[in-house]
Amino acid sequence: MTSINPTLHIVGAGAIGSLLAAGAQRQHLAYQRYPRTMANIPHYARWIDNSKVPLSMQTAQANVLAKNDVLVLPLKVYQLESALSYWRPYLVHSPALVLLHNGMGGWEIAQQILGPHYPLLLATTSHGAFKQIDDKGKAFITYSGKGSTQIGAPNKGNRLSPLLSDAINLLHNAFPPVSTPDNIVHALWQKLSVNMVINPLTALNHIQNKHILDSQFSDVRRALCKEFVDVANACGLVFNETKVHEHVLAVAKATGENYSSMHQDVLHGRPTEIDAINGYIVEMAKKKGIHVPVNTLMVERIKALNL
Repeated sequence: MTSINPTLHIVGAGAIGSLLAAGAQRQHLAYQRYPRTMANIPHYARWIDNSKVPLSMQTAQANVLAKNDVLVLPLKVYQLESALSYWRPYLVHSPALVLLHNGMGGWEIAQQILGPHYPLLLATTSHGAFKQIDDKGKAFITYSGKGSTQIGAPNKGNRLSPLLSDAINLLHNAFPPVSTPDNIVHALWQKLSVNMVINPLTALNHIQNKHILDSQFSDVRRALCKEFVDVANACGLVFNETKVHEHVLAVAKATGENYSSMHQDVLHGRPTEIDAINGYIVEMAKKKGIHVPVNTLMVERIKALNL
């Protein structure tokens, strides 16, 4: 079953998912939102040029998706198992599925639930957005930083099926630019290298991203980067310690006024993604017999905040 015009189905009402919905709205593309709750669902987006983009408040009930539809899950990794289990009965036509989250482990969860051959795309984005409440009590999102999105099928390089290529084109039309690196897994590890420094340090020290550049964090930054490179290279990737550290600094500077997602989670008493970020490095390190004391400490200290 295919539909004349494919629809973007966006699960959740977080900042990035709402930003994608606003992009679809701006481009007059069909989209549906599936928030877990109507509480604090964004009513509109404040675009980067300060224009206001109204969002459809007609939330949908899950139904069988057409083959050329695209299901996007911009969720936390710890939310994926229940979300994928819920959506599985509605994916009988195998529409493209996009996982868009911080950290690692989502691919493995999707394989367990949907099987190893499901048409799956992994994505990472550097666009910045955060949720706010206006003076009328309505939630909205602010598009705070223009970035880009990288997307690809794990272990397939650029050898994409027409179904996946069409899904990528739809996402590009909704929210450009979208690029397809030769190795999306490497791109996700590179994003992990940034998150495993910026997220815990900003959350633990209650600081904006720019303060990661401060000299007081130099030793811990470098230690985290060294452990990351040791583990990543043992897992078959190729990273250089100096370049990883330089990339972390560049991202911290470019997003200096932002507060990391983990900082916001801690501030608002929400569960964090530490298990999918530094915790993932610790997990992989154990499998490879590598000692990663600084990443281990980050996991322990962040988890202590949630006690």
